[in-house]
Parts: sequence; C-alpha cells; structure tokens
Amino acid sequence: MSLHTVGSDTHYILPASFDSIPEAFRSNKTSKPIPCSLQTVNVPSLSGPQTLGGSSIIQVPCGAGAGILMNPYIRFTVQMTGAGAVANNSWSFKGASQAATACINRISTYVNSVQIDNQQNAWALYDTVLAHSTSADWLNHDGTLMLGSGVVYYGTVAAQSNSQSYTFAAPLLGLLGSQQASPLYLVNGTLQVQLDWASSAYQVYTAGTNDPLFTGMNITNVQLVYDKVMPEEAFVSKVRHDMMGGQKYVFGYTNFSTTVLPMTFGAGGGTLNLNYGLNVSSLRGVVMAQYPSSTLTTSGAAPSISNCLNQFQVSLDGRLISSLALNSNTDPALVFAELQKAFGRIFDASITDLVVNTAPAASAGSGSNASGGSFLTNYFAAGASCQRVNEGLCFQGSPCSILNIQCGWAGTSGAITQVSSTNYVILISDFQLLIDATGSVEIVR
Repeated sequence: MSLHTVGSDTHYILPASFDSIPEAFRSNKTSKPIPCSLQTVNVPSLSGPQTLGGSSIIQVPCGAGAGILMNPYIRFTVQMTGAGAVANNSWSFKGASQAATACINRISTYVNSVQIDNQQNAWALYDTVLAHSTSADWLNHDGTLMLGSGVVYYGTVAAQSNSQSYTFAAPLLGLLGSQQASPLYLVNGTLQVQLDWASSAYQVYTAGTNDPLFTGMNITNVQLVYDKVMPEEAFVSKVRHDMMGGQKYVFGYTNFSTTVLPMTFGAGGGTLNLNYGLNVSSLRGVVMAQYPSSTLTTSGAAPSISNCLNQFQVSLDGRLISSLALNSNTDPALVFAELQKAFGRIFDASITDLVVNTAPAASAGSGSNASGGSFLTNYFAAGASCQRVNEGLCFQGSPCSILNIQCGWAGTSGAITQVSSTNYVILISDFQLLIDATGSVEIVR
C-alpha cells in the first residue's frame, strides 16, 4: 500500500511494513493451472440405427487413459417415416417446448454396472425443464437450432414418403448434466449411457397443415460428444496416492427421477393421493406437469395444462411442507412462484421463464382473469420446494422416506373444462457418487 499526495512536490510514501513492489509486478498467488491436454471426442452408439421403441447404447472406457469428461451432450439424427403422398405437409415436435427431446423415452446411466440415473418418461422431464429452467429467448434462438424447439418442418415434394433428416444436440441431465468434471481416470470399468427411444410416432410429433400421418421414425448417428481433458501424470498419481489412505472421491450431482400419476376420473373433478417410497436424504423439489391423455396417443400438440387444478400439497414423512393453498384457477401467480422456487430461481432477474412472453392481455369488459395466460394452457407445472438452504450452515434438501402428494381438480374453471390427463411427477434430489481407490463406485442417496 502507498500514500499518494498531489502537489508540486508529488511523492510516494512506502511504509516499511509493506512491500515496495507494486502488486501488478508480483507473482500470481492463485493456484497454478494443472498442465493438461484437451481433445473433443465423439463416441458412437454400439447399437447402430434404431427405429421406434429401439435402444441406443454408448459405452465410454474408463481407467488411467480416460482422463476427465466435461461438457457432454447427445448428438442424434431424426427422420420421420411413413407419410402418404402429401404436398407441403408440416410437422413439429410435441410438448410445451416442442423440442427434439420428445424422441427420448428413457435415459439410463451406469458406471461399472451401478445404475446412476434412471430417467423414465425423459421427454416429459426435458419438456418441463426446458420450459421453466431456460428462457424464451434461448429457446427461440439457440434451442431452435440445437433442439428444433418450436420449429415447423415442411415437406416440399408432392409424393414425399419420408421427411428430411435433421441432426440435433441434446443436453444431458443428472450425473452427466452437471458442470463438474467427471474423473473417468479414477474409475475401473465402463461408463454406459442407454437411450430408449419413443415407441410410437404419436409420442414424437404433432401434425400441422396437411397432416402427413407419419407412422415411423429412424434414429441414426447417435453419439456422445464430450471434451476429454488429460491432466499430467503427476496430478493423477497424487490423487490416487491420497485415495490409497482410505479417502474417497466425492462427486455430487442433481438426480432427476419421474413417476406417473394417472388421472382417470370423469369431467366432474376429483382428488388423488399418492404415497411414494422415496428414501432420499436431500429432496430439493417436487414438480408435476399435466398432459391431456388424448394428445399423448394422437398427433396432437400435447401441451402441459392446468386442467382446473385447485390443490397441490406435498408432505414429507407425514409433515406438510407448505400451508400455502396452490389453486391454479384463482391464483396462477402463486402456483408459478412456488414452481420457480422449486427450481431454485424465484425472482432471479438474470433469466426469464418461457411463459412470460406468451401471456395474453385481458380483454376489456370480459371480467375474466387472464393473468395466467398460456402458463395455464400450454406451459403449466406445479411445484413445491423442499430446500432448506442456509448460507452459513449449508443445508440443502430435506430428508424423505415417504413422499405424499395430494391433488385436487375442479370440474370447470371459467372457459377451461377439466379433462382426463396423465401427470408426470418430477423428483429433484441431491445424490453423491463415491469412488474408492480400487475404482469401485457407490451411490449415496
């Protein structure tokens, strides 16, 4: 530190207790980057081309030469097949976000035959996460190119039997979706990713002008693309040496799992009560999206709708976590706010939810409440946060053995009439992957 006086006899006073060398000329005190090399690699599927209901298996060898895995994503090429002789037909992907992830029915991840992630109904999980954890701007720009989000595809041949082929890049959720570096060099065995594709063309696309009536789908060029970082051998040896003393490498990640809550009662409304054996030590949130059952088995758009939901309550081991009455018919703002809290981004000014730009204005003289906008008719989800975060004590999620969800639906709400729907419950939890000195792994839930 120096004292600077301004005047004709400007001078610097350098107290003896401080170093006279300016900070800018001193050595950098931050940690020195580890010497390493970088290579972007792609690992193709072992299963070859697939059709509806098929599976693609990707295996990445682990061990000393595997390095560190970073920034992984799935690349795949889609071609819809089986259309009749229709000129200028159009189609798009299903769901609220209308993304190519509608093609994926399940994603399973294994390390050394230990199942790390098992994302059933992955298309619904992706649809909800893309609709509420990205932004309208991202989906309208980046998402259109990488995921085909909101894109209307057209055929131009009068007697077109198949669509053109389109290549997409899809992010991964769970273990491989974290921004942390995955230390494959510590694992002895194989990292395996299995993608199960949709079993029906109606799960994938929604028809537009001149319904092409696709009946099939070809999936080709399935690859896992990631950055392979190879640290110097001295660093690898140091980490392994530390682990030989009994220490384990701890890799924390967010686990997403889904369960289906079918609603089969008639249009008069009703209630459902779900008890689910969860047994996790850190549940961070519970989210539910509702899709009309009829659109899941036809070429309909399959939006996520409020469906006159007038109750959504979550209890953990018999303890009600929120006394706030979530009623989408009267208080869509509260439902939306609690959903954002479940995703950990309520009042986050750095990002704008997808539904904001699509809310219609209330019509004059109608007396109706249009504040919910398309949140209620196309992008709906209800959520309950289970986080108990404290900056000092660093609490995260809540322990839960038995999860209880109580839902209620009214028969009608204004112009909306309740219909039979299929509800996908998304459970967001903190998991840890532990790696020991032998390269074996275990999961802490």
